[in-house]
Amino acid sequence: MSMSKNRFLPKIDNIRGNAVIEFALTLPILLLVVFGITELGRMIMTTNILNTASREGARYAAVNPASDSTNVRARVQEVLTAARITASSITVTYNVAGNSVTVRATTNFQILSRSVLPAVLRGTIPLSGETVFRFEG
Repeated sequence: MSMSKNRFLPKIDNIRGNAVIEFALTLPILLLVVFGITELGRMIMTTNILNTASREGARYAAVNPASDSTNVRARVQEVLTAARITASSITVTYNVAGNSVTVRATTNFQILSRSVLPAVLRGTIPLSGETVFRFEG
């Protein structure tokens, strides 16, 4: 009777090996999730900075209607430089009929975790921020 009882009990002499194999199988998925969340956070932060820079430029143009687009671009570039972001383009559009100014800042976002993330997520992603302000006064 004791012999049949032991036959149904699980063997526990190879549990360490099972844990190593399970860890090896789940580690790539865990790394993909962790690095993906990190890159997504960096992307959201960069978009937020682009929106802030375009808002600063549009605010400068709205408060100083006599300013030209060079001064507005310089203000946007100042904010982006402080955040260590290189703009690929900064466009300033004046709408005389609507009495407003539109500022758009664009950059190419570089993914830093290229070696961990799949090939689909490698390379650059264009991001932009745009703001429209009405002229004051």
